[in-house]
Amino acid sequence: MRFSLRRKIIAIACGAAIIPIVAMFIITDILEDRLQDCMKDEVRSLIESHVSQMTADLYEECRTSDQLLTAETERAAMALESLMDDEGSIRVLKRVSDWPVNNYRNDSDELTVPVMTLGGTEFTYSKRKGKPLSLLVEATRISGAYCTIFQRLNPEGDMLVVDTTAPAGDLNWKLGDIFYSLGDDGRVVTAIDDVLSGRKAQNYEAMDHGSRFTIYIPLRDQDGYVTGMMAVYMDDDILQVLRNSMLKTSIGKTGYIWVIGTKGDSWGRYIVSNSPQTDGLHVDEVSGNKGFVQDILNQAIEAGEGKLNSKSYVWKTGPDDEGRDKLSVFTYFKPWGWVIGAGVYLDEYQGITTRLTGVLDYLVEWLSITGMVLLGITLIVSFYASGLIAEPLSHMVELVKVIASGDLHKARETIAIVDESCPNARKAVRNADNPELLDETGQLYLAVKGMVNVLFSLIGQVQRSGIQVTTSSTEIAASARQLEVTVNQQAAATTQISATSAEISANSGELAGAMHHVNEAASNMDNLAFEGQDGLKTMVRIMDDLSSATMVITGKLDEINDRANAIEGIVNTITKVADRTNLLSLNAAIEAEKAGKFGQGFSVVAAEIRRLADQTSVAALEIEDMIGNMRSSVDSGVDEMEKFASDVRFGAEKAGKLGKKLEGIMTGVRELNPRIEQVNDGMTAQAEGAGQISEAMAQLSETASDTSDALSEFNRATSQLNEAVQGLRSEVARFKVSE
Repeated sequence: MRFSLRRKIIAIACGAAIIPIVAMFIITDILEDRLQDCMKDEVRSLIESHVSQMTADLYEECRTSDQLLTAETERAAMALESLMDDEGSIRVLKRVSDWPVNNYRNDSDELTVPVMTLGGTEFTYSKRKGKPLSLLVEATRISGAYCTIFQRLNPEGDMLVVDTTAPAGDLNWKLGDIFYSLGDDGRVVTAIDDVLSGRKAQNYEAMDHGSRFTIYIPLRDQDGYVTGMMAVYMDDDILQVLRNSMLKTSIGKTGYIWVIGTKGDSWGRYIVSNSPQTDGLHVDEVSGNKGFVQDILNQAIEAGEGKLNSKSYVWKTGPDDEGRDKLSVFTYFKPWGWVIGAGVYLDEYQGITTRLTGVLDYLVEWLSITGMVLLGITLIVSFYASGLIAEPLSHMVELVKVIASGDLHKARETIAIVDESCPNARKAVRNADNPELLDETGQLYLAVKGMVNVLFSLIGQVQRSGIQVTTSSTEIAASARQLEVTVNQQAAATTQISATSAEISANSGELAGAMHHVNEAASNMDNLAFEGQDGLKTMVRIMDDLSSATMVITGKLDEINDRANAIEGIVNTITKVADRTNLLSLNAAIEAEKAGKFGQGFSVVAAEIRRLADQTSVAALEIEDMIGNMRSSVDSGVDEMEKFASDVRFGAEKAGKLGKKLEGIMTGVRELNPRIEQVNDGMTAQAEGAGQISEAMAQLSETASDTSDALSEFNRATSQLNEAVQGLRSEVARFKVSE
């Protein structure tokens, strides 16, 4: 099956459309796993960034709450201290009173202590029970801080709560509570040590999971002895609001904020978790992973306050639970001893990866649809574009086939049909003066159309020139044949003249010999004189005929010269035609070369025409050389004939004189003897003239022979020229320029 140009263009266009789509599918398939891994890493990075931001925000919120709580507590402490200074001095009386003790380390439930007073107001259990000092109540109302008065029990610094505005509760100081200077671990409590040294102490208490900020102010008597201390801490809901905010904050679907304590009883326990049931529980108990919380707390503390840390782990919520991958970002808040963290389950974000993968699949589907649409559009566009390209070329192919067949007349008719039926051809004809507006097919059409017109003109001219050359060759051949007949006639006349000259020479010899016997034949003188007169008349007539023949030969030679000139003109015309034909064939070969493979057939024809034109030129040159030789021979013959005519005229004159002498002989026969010498001399001269005539006739015979040979060569050259012209006409006859 022939794979046409149109199919090739459509195949190339479809290939150009399909290859990028296939390449995109291959690249998408190759990079799909990498894209999924990248998406997972990116999602994890986004999750970690989000969780880290939430953890950092929680840390900043705790730090801001702590700063606010500290500032308010300091203002409350300053206000209470000012009020107490205004109330009076602290004194310890020698009188004692009994105090029930709530947390006495001995077995006794009561303790007897000296009575401490403030500006006349005594701090005894009976007076302070249910009746806080009005000064303290006023300070609490103004500042919102709880105030507690401690009395020193011993030199070690154990302190007894003797008055407080804090409501009853496990997390607040109550009347009869003792604040021991030594902790359960046997170490001196820093706050009491600072107070005993006369300095204010600031301390984060274990109550409220280490977030209670308390300021301890030493109380001195009039001697400057520290007899007790005053504790101030805020009655504020900041911590509760903070906890509520943490509990309400969620990450993802089930992610949550968590806080683990690092001090005292709160170590390793949830301060804030995702469920009230787990608040206060040890983290290892909840996770079922022993040692897990130790790693978290150590990592956070070692990193330092405010430094973010992340940890991925499997979180189990039950003994039979396989666990879920979880990511937590946490930091250490040193003032409260909290490790604040935000945890999220990674599988909850699997939907993002799934959606992104779905988007990728959706993209592949749309790529498929788009590829099919593009392929369809490409098919339509390529079909239309290939028609614009292939249809003009198909017309060109049909036109070139017609040209190759030699029917130029049909080729011109085909061009006229294409001009009417093909839009591209009409556009090319309209913009023939502006070829830069045309595409390659339009320019090719104009070039082929111009080639057909030029070839039509060339072939017509070659055919006409062939006819003209044939006619001229025929005329030359006829002239040559006529010239050959003339030369043959000249040769015959020359032979006759030679024979006559030989006869004259013989007669003259015989006459000269007879003159020796004149005296003996005197009696026959009249007869001989009469015969001599007749011979002279005959000789004169022959001389006249020879002169006439010489004139005829001269005329024929002139006619041969004229015909040679005419032949030379015709040969020049043939040479010009051959040169023109050679030039046109060269132009045709150039145009055929431009046409590429479509002009190969015409290139062969052009080469054949150029070869025939070269042969014609060579034959014309040979004819020209032969004509030149013939003209040289004719000119030589004319010269010899003129010389011969001069000799004939001279002989005629001699013969006339001889006639006169014979007439004198006849009239003066009696005077014959005295005239014999004169006659003998005349005969001798006549014999010499006859010899000269014989020599001239020999030269003329040689010239006629040369002329005959030249005419034979001329006839052969004319025959070759005629054969070359016939070959040229037979080649050109392949082209049809008319109906």
